Amino acid sequence: MKIFYRSFTFLMLTFYFPFMASAQQMQTDRPNETESPNAVTSHHLQVENGFSFERQQNEKTYEIPQVVMRYGIFKNTEIRVESVLKISDQNQQHGFGIMPVIVGFKYHILDHKGVAIPDIGILGRVSIPWMADKVFKDKYYSPEIRLLAQHTLSKTTHLGYNAGVHWLSQSADPEYIYSISADHSLSQKLKLFVETFGTAVSQHHAQNSADVGVLFLSNKNLQFDFMAGTGIMNGYNNKFAELGVSFRI
Repeated sequence: MKIFYRSFTFLMLTFYFPFMASAQQMQTDRPNETESPNAVTSHHLQVENGFSFERQQNEKTYEIPQVVMRYGIFKNTEIRVESVLKISDQNQQHGFGIMPVIVGFKYHILDHKGVAIPDIGILGRVSIPWMADKVFKDKYYSPEIRLLAQHTLSKTTHLGYNAGVHWLSQSADPEYIYSISADHSLSQKLKLFVETFGTAVSQHHAQNSADVGVLFLSNKNLQFDFMAGTGIMNGYNNKFAELGVSFRI
């Protein structure tokens, strides 16, 4: 009963959103893996929500929802909190609860100049092992640091990429991260993207994936998205899909 109450409250807080006007068009970090180098506009709250499904060998995972709350504390800098309500099913073993909460920041370092010089940012975050339901508590704190870049190829086309390192929550071993994403705006409201990303741990094969998706900007403060992808190379055969909504107030 206690976990049901927490989960119900979590969902209600996530999807209550009074909209307010804003001067700039929002840019989200979802649904793809590549994080934008741009921070949320100062003194605005941006909430990015998603529902995801992933199948990997004998395991099925649902995240309903994924939530990222980003707040611009001043120009070019945001703080952020991330949380996930997860349902897992593996070999008739079921798990249900909130994953470790993640806290972090993003700082936009450099504005782009032409095609050659990209927007550059840095993202730092850490998962807190004890801020989770018992079934999903981790052994270690899990910090992550990423360098974020995005080239403006034209008014409608961008190329973004990330590189970083993430220390695993069960072993504290470093896991290296990369992602590359290209997007193209078909109109002021509709954008398509394609992406590849992966992780690698020392003395193990890299796990690589690819996805495609679409973003629909209903207005400057409301965005809907859909994405689907699959594992590639080295027999990494996971399948995944996400559907989401993001808003800014």
